[in-house]
Amino acid sequence: MTSADLPVRADIMQTLESEPPAGLQLAGVVSVDDDGANVGVEFSGMRRQATVAVSCLVRPLPGDRVLLYCDAARAFVLSVLEREGANWSVVSLPGRGNLSIEGETVAIAARQRMSLRADSLDLQAKLLAVLAERASWVGKLYTLIADRLRSSARVQETSADTLTVKAVERFAIVDRMDSLQAEMQSTSISGIATETAHSKVISVTEDVRIDGKRVMVA
Repeated sequence: MTSADLPVRADIMQTLESEPPAGLQLAGVVSVDDDGANVGVEFSGMRRQATVAVSCLVRPLPGDRVLLYCDAARAFVLSVLEREGANWSVVSLPGRGNLSIEGETVAIAARQRMSLRADSLDLQAKLLAVLAERASWVGKLYTLIADRLRSSARVQETSADTLTVKAVERFAIVDRMDSLQAEMQSTSISGIATETAHSKVISVTEDVRIDGKRVMVA
């Protein structure tokens, strides 16, 4: 052994001591990138970058205590173990990839409130049931397309600045009384208009006019 070998071996020992041992480590998160795919962690007095594993669905936040696997080449955050202060979490894939949940029965329960936010929302089902004490639909355009539409209510109220109803055939059945209140009423029929009643009373305050080529009263 020569004296020249001693400094070389000392440098090797110093390099080995500075590298973390391969295996599992407990680490603290100090920084997170924008898409949540990479984080900065601190453990054993050292800091290094780590990749968030695909199995870590809870997005890490600064201050979290995580389970880390590392070797000389790379480091992976496997799971979030502890979070101080905040009592909420975001479930997502690292890098904000697509996420799907599949099962025979999938149940999502919230004690207080549930919010769904998306640029586009699709619901596909053979049977859809919505049960609520109160329901509100707020939007600029609401379109409903169906082969047959049935609406049943004890009291139904419709309020609009302009209401247009268009149909090829229209049938209105009122069992008791049909009442219309309007400032003006105009009816235009291009064909034949018939009206049948047991008795009819027309009461006006000023004029009654009937115009036609032939007027027959029997």
